[in-house]
Amino acid sequence: MIGFVLGFAQEKWHLFKLKPLGGVTFKTECPHLTLQSFASGAFQRDAEQYSRENFGFREWHIRLFNQFRHSLFGQTTNQFVVKGKDGKTFFEESYVISYTGETYLGKEKIQENARQLKLIQDMLHAKGTTLLPVFVLGKASFYPELIPEKYIAKRHETNNYQEYLKAFEQQGLEMIDFNRYFCERKGSESHPIYCNLSAHWTVYAASQAVDSLVRYMEDKTQQEQAHFNIEGFDTSYLMEQDDDLYRMMNLMFPMRHNTIDQPQFSFTEGYKPKVLAISDSYWWTVYAWNVALPQNLFSDGGFWFYNKTIYPERTPIQNVEAIDYKQEIENQDFVLLVCTEATNHLWPYGFIERYLSNYDNVFRYKPTEQYDAADSLYLDYRNTEIEKNIQRIKESTEWLESVTRQADEKGITVEQSLWDNAEYTYRMDIEPKGFVR
Repeated sequence: MIGFVLGFAQEKWHLFKLKPLGGVTFKTECPHLTLQSFASGAFQRDAEQYSRENFGFREWHIRLFNQFRHSLFGQTTNQFVVKGKDGKTFFEESYVISYTGETYLGKEKIQENARQLKLIQDMLHAKGTTLLPVFVLGKASFYPELIPEKYIAKRHETNNYQEYLKAFEQQGLEMIDFNRYFCERKGSESHPIYCNLSAHWTVYAASQAVDSLVRYMEDKTQQEQAHFNIEGFDTSYLMEQDDDLYRMMNLMFPMRHNTIDQPQFSFTEGYKPKVLAISDSYWWTVYAWNVALPQNLFSDGGFWFYNKTIYPERTPIQNVEAIDYKQEIENQDFVLLVCTEATNHLWPYGFIERYLSNYDNVFRYKPTEQYDAADSLYLDYRNTEIEKNIQRIKESTEWLESVTRQADEKGITVEQSLWDNAEYTYRMDIEPKGFVR
């Protein structure tokens, strides 16, 4: 009875402050009783769901249950957390299934992305902006020997990362591959690259990548840039991303982790180029307020999270749909398209379509005598794609008949109608499309 009373009191008045559960949660609102909702059964269903998510000491009960499963049976109740073969190292499942090829996009799609990125890289180069795909380290690639057999048994012949490397080489596309860099040096680093409880790389590992990027940019700009120095290390705490998987597991008791060396930075003066990073959560490791490497090394240091949310926040807070996308990209000295193992099937997060569609909206109304080098590159690409669409129309009897009818109705030639339809199809193909994380 005491337990029931305490649970009821905690639910109503929150007498004890409990640690919130980790991970993504969706709060259910308290249902409103009406005659209609009661008669249909909706109120009862919603009330049951609300009670299930808001009973007293829910957080404590869930943590206790998860601890029971983990301690006695070695199981994780979070479906997105994978325990490694050593029983101490954990993965986020999205990294593992990307490594084994379950999220493989297919050779044709990857080659198309590579071809379009090469076009945009050349176009931006003509405007003084360097577009740079950057592959960062993935935990599954770094510890493949620890991936459970049930995933290895379903491993495909290739994956997105491997095929992108081949496609980029074929296109002659300039890029940086930190995944290979760290994997080839595995075991030689003097400081940990991963915490066994994390999905993300350590601040030290990320800082080494940023240092390489700065030196790459320095070589490009031929100007001495701002740098950072590591003045020492602090091993007394973990950063938020160092135990993110442990927090997702919602256990009762702490877990043992390897010692993580947190670098203490100082910065030197120098040239600071305008740099924009388009990335998923891996960029947070260096962008977080208590690390802030881009903010101290670059004059802008912008970060577009999944190519949607803009950081630093603007007033009012804006996403990329509310800005002049083309102009903002071309105003940068460097644009980093950061590709991580977990989300490389979503990469580059709609950048290609968004930039090309914004470019096309300006290009179509630009007089030919005002074309610059980038416009000439785009014109050749655009005409080639339209010609491909014309061929597709001609190969479809139904589509060709529709185009012919349109020509009669508008009083234009069939050739003009073919071009108009093919051009419209091209414009629809490069319209930004949403994706789901």
